[in-house]
Amino acid sequence: MKLQFATKAQNLVNLYGLLKSARVLPSVVLQVSEKWQTRFEEIKTLGNEVIIRSSSNAEDTQNCSNAGAFLSMPHISTNDIAQLEEAIQSVASSMVCEGENNGEILIQPMLSNICSCGVAFSVDKENLSPYFCIEYDQSGSTSSITAGENAESTTSFVFRDCEFSEVNHLSQIAQMIRELEEIYDYPFLDVEFAFALNQEGVENLYCLQVRPLVTANKISLFHQIGKNDLDRLSKRINMLSKIDHGVLGEKKIFGVMPDWNPAEIIGLRPKRLALSLYKEIVTDNIWAYQRKNYGYRDLRSHHLMHSFFGIPYIDVQLSFNSFIPAKINDSLASKLVNHYLLMLEKSPYLHDKVEFEIVFSCFDFSSESKLVSLLKEGFSEQEIFELKDALIDLTNNIISSTSGLYLEDMKKIEILQKRYCELVNANMSKLDLLYWLIEDCKRFGTLPFAGIARAAFVAMQILNSMVAEELISPEQKKQFLESLNTISKQLSSDRTKLDKEKFLQKYGHLRAGTYDILSPRYDEDFDKYFGDFEVESSSIETGGMIFEEGQIQKIDMALEKIGLQINTNDLFVFMKTAIEGRESSKFEFTKMLSKAIAIIGEIGEYYQIPLEKMAHLDIKEILSLHSTLYKENPRERFLNQIKSNEQDYLTTCAIKLPPLILDGNDVFCFSTSVVRPNFITFETIVGDVAFDGELQGKIVLIDAADPGYDYLFTKGISGLVTCYGGANSHMAIRCSELGLPAVIGVGEEKFAIYKKAKRLHIDCLNQKILPIF
Repeated sequence: MKLQFATKAQNLVNLYGLLKSARVLPSVVLQVSEKWQTRFEEIKTLGNEVIIRSSSNAEDTQNCSNAGAFLSMPHISTNDIAQLEEAIQSVASSMVCEGENNGEILIQPMLSNICSCGVAFSVDKENLSPYFCIEYDQSGSTSSITAGENAESTTSFVFRDCEFSEVNHLSQIAQMIRELEEIYDYPFLDVEFAFALNQEGVENLYCLQVRPLVTANKISLFHQIGKNDLDRLSKRINMLSKIDHGVLGEKKIFGVMPDWNPAEIIGLRPKRLALSLYKEIVTDNIWAYQRKNYGYRDLRSHHLMHSFFGIPYIDVQLSFNSFIPAKINDSLASKLVNHYLLMLEKSPYLHDKVEFEIVFSCFDFSSESKLVSLLKEGFSEQEIFELKDALIDLTNNIISSTSGLYLEDMKKIEILQKRYCELVNANMSKLDLLYWLIEDCKRFGTLPFAGIARAAFVAMQILNSMVAEELISPEQKKQFLESLNTISKQLSSDRTKLDKEKFLQKYGHLRAGTYDILSPRYDEDFDKYFGDFEVESSSIETGGMIFEEGQIQKIDMALEKIGLQINTNDLFVFMKTAIEGRESSKFEFTKMLSKAIAIIGEIGEYYQIPLEKMAHLDIKEILSLHSTLYKENPRERFLNQIKSNEQDYLTTCAIKLPPLILDGNDVFCFSTSVVRPNFITFETIVGDVAFDGELQGKIVLIDAADPGYDYLFTKGISGLVTCYGGANSHMAIRCSELGLPAVIGVGEEKFAIYKKAKRLHIDCLNQKILPIF
């Protein structure tokens, strides 16, 4: 039997007794104008406790859901006439106030003993890609997901043609969606559901609501990816797990956040140019040369990052190998890698913290006690001693005040500055200039930067361990970090002290998307980043760390005890130099990179190819012209490659993959409870942050994705960020319908950072947020 969509109430009435894969609660439907007393006996048959919901003609249509616009009243006693009457009138009034005079009031039994509940989309609501997108929690509330009030929800993505090997919640939900699609002959559905225990202790699935997903003005990637594509990817991932050419460990794990963190640097869905640039100047070769130079295992010729249909993933097994000191024998090294992999598999939420929480990559004041924990994991005292000895040697080689490895890298950055000036003033073709900009960026830029960044990581590890071991106080750590004169602090100060021309001379090469040709430089769109330019008087508070009497001697003794061959004063000089150097070296190499990206734009202009097209061109395709002359005109070569890559990019936008891939099956179905913000639309915006007051044109930050904030959509806001809320919350749905860029559910930690920012740069497509202070 085929049904047509009607009101919320009529949909459920029509499905009652028809839907076989899930249960539908019985209903009493009143007209707004109807006297409820005449139906009281019928209402009583629903049970002692009911939920009273709106069923408006203005909600749940194929053009607009109006999600959360009207009132619902749960836990209403049918034995309390006054409460029942007040609830019915309140729900009716909420619709009348919105101009709804002939709406319906839906009354159903209040579902009890709820195990889990949530919302399921039959496709991705942004681009209609072929995935069941399911968000649920186990709080017992029937509205926590739609109201965005629970930060502990789980999100699952199931490829529509996924074959389940067992019956579970996901397979039952998928079966229900498929049946509803057949009943309505419509593939784009929004379904609310719940699992509840019956008296026998059996979990039953309930369909609480079904409505058509609003698809107007949305790109459709419904047919962009098929099961054959995912079969190939699954086989490739499983095949990579069998390749052990010089790599230790028994398991492959791929992640978007560990190590060089592509999700943060280039985004989850970078275009081909950004992806290939990152591979070229960092993750193909440079990363491994740096690790070897700093005393870790030699993994040159191994690529750290893989691209799975355009989504960048770090080979975590390879990364863990690269943090093993070179002097460790293969047997112990293999044991360590397997231990690290098992830890990550058991605690996937650590995927963006592996160097802090999982890997031993240097020695600090807390390392001794942490290494002891390895005894419980099957490591012998001799193995722990060997690891400790290797880490101490490696750390001493990095932090030495006279021969520290980072000091040589600091000198290379100085060479980079000179090479940059020579190149930009050289008389050579743009193709030749681009080649040498990239080559020098690698040799004198990203390679030393990677080394200095490693030293800065060691510095922060040691600093944090000093607090943990109570050698310094948290306040002293704060004093030390505030005393650093980083590029970020200089930029904030110069923003108020320098005139616009001088400011851009120094900082004009920066861009929000370091590798993105479509992200304008500061000197190309200053107003977008900073608004009106006004010079003000300002100063940098450098201060400094104040030691207590005898504290330096105490730290000196602790350093000697753990085997670090440096005194306290030199240690703090190292930490200051390394942390400041990390920012300054990045500042310098991005100058070279930014110039290279600008040259790519000029090459595109020469061949009459716009930036939007050049963004889809692989850097290797451009660089090949430096040493090879083809018969085919470069413009035609570029356009052919761009056309192919643009098609590939549609697949990149359609596919859904987990933050961590443990095996090939994960590409078909995965669940995650890791805080992973939900980006609405594919737009990029920059705007001032606002909480209240004048909101027009601002990016508004609110705590939860609650429908009570609907008034914001009348204020002309440019974007929305919430602390809590999921992909299926009311605010996510409304923002999606309105085409309003939003980030729903960033988590408490990130939300606190964004609240302190003056402006935010939000790239929804690449799922990146950049705070501008």
